[in-house]
Amino acid sequence: MLVKDLQQFLGSFTDKLKGNAISHAKIYIEKDGYLEEIKRMEVQEHTLIGQPGLRLVLKTHKDKKLLLNDKLMKNY
Repeated sequence: MLVKDLQQFLGSFTDKLKGNAISHAKIYIEKDGYLEEIKRMEVQEHTLIGQPGLRLVLKTHKDKKLLLNDKLMKNY
């Protein structure tokens, strides 16, 4: 996934018809059936096969906040 994909997805919630309530939503990552809250984001420079590039790294707070129902855990 690229940052532009995330921007496009979030943009669908912030158009003039739906408002911008998503702007105040917390960001979580699913790990081992639990949701962990994002506490920090870093942009890192890296080299992939001789080509410099950037990556966005989301770092979590290691607290397992919410247990996900098995029906919600899908491997896409």
